[in-house]
Amino acid sequence: MNMYRRVVFWEPCVSPHKWALFDALAAKLDGITEIVCVAHQDVPAERRALGWGDVSLTRFQTIIAPAIDVMDNLIARDVDHSLHVFAGVRWHSTIVLALKKVKRAGCALAILSEPRDSAGLKGRLRFVQSWVTEGWLRRRAACVLAIGRHGPGWFRRVGYPSERIFPFAYFLEDAKATRSECIDDARKPRLGYVGRLIEQKGLQYLFDAALKLKDRATLVVVGDGELRPQLEAFARRHHMDVRFAGVLPMADVQRVMADLDVVVLPSITRDDGWGAVVSEALLAGAAVVASECVGASILLDFPGNGRVVPAGEGDAIVEAIASLREGDALRLESRQRRTAWARDRLTAQAGATYLESILKFTLGSVFRPEPYYV
Repeated sequence: MNMYRRVVFWEPCVSPHKWALFDALAAKLDGITEIVCVAHQDVPAERRALGWGDVSLTRFQTIIAPAIDVMDNLIARDVDHSLHVFAGVRWHSTIVLALKKVKRAGCALAILSEPRDSAGLKGRLRFVQSWVTEGWLRRRAACVLAIGRHGPGWFRRVGYPSERIFPFAYFLEDAKATRSECIDDARKPRLGYVGRLIEQKGLQYLFDAALKLKDRATLVVVGDGELRPQLEAFARRHHMDVRFAGVLPMADVQRVMADLDVVVLPSITRDDGWGAVVSEALLAGAAVVASECVGASILLDFPGNGRVVPAGEGDAIVEAIASLREGDALRLESRQRRTAWARDRLTAQAGATYLESILKFTLGSVFRPEPYYV
């Protein structure tokens, strides 16, 4: 068998950060492999409040909140030639129940997941839980698609075989929002943040950095959250050049990205398993400064893309932005190189090609694919 006849993705919810990849995979494997996506729920209300819209891709079948008989039929059909890919293994009843049924039926399975947060006592307890309860998954998983900088390490530490672990990402639709303007040395660089305005995102360190750059940078903040009144008051008190744009639809976020020089993600929690904003920024040509906590910071190991900074250090953000500007990383040619680099590696089409090569490898292909970011 050169390729599975059916691949069924089991997801917590409908997500624009996944559906573009599934759509591209369905197009690539049209006539070879049937793609089915099963979601525990539609786009959640809290995600809609963050700018997520409806997903209306049609190259594959989407099933939302399936009844038991629908799950049984999905799992029982073409058992020997199907692969079931699970986005995590707990918390959502649809996924938990489907895992039990797939185990009982003897179907091939894979895991597509960010790492669990390993910090502190709760992190140690999560480690023990995974080690104790995932033994059968370690034995049975055809592959683990481990998202972000910390994903592969987490799965290795909890016992999954290294040869079955593959670095993975969120592969996005290319909105093709680019800017033709070249930064002028006399103009302030435009900084931006996109996401929830909560303490775990490390926004206090971004604002401390922006304050030190107040005569040399502007800041656009997209999103909402409990810290917004505090941040607005801080900006007024210090006469900072900051615009709070609120929550925007995803298409509008892309247009904002195209007008930014540097996108900053100063997160202080590893709950940011990936950080799709990093991919969106690079596709739009913006440079990125992200803390080491952000899973997508692995994309910044390529210096032309941006800088990785220690979490919780505002001065490191200042230094990173200065380094990018002094190194001409904010000029038009650099923007164009970043966009080209990202389109080759981070689009849904690139992800579909990478995933196809991984699936072929699990079925006996000789060559193990290079990581997506190479």
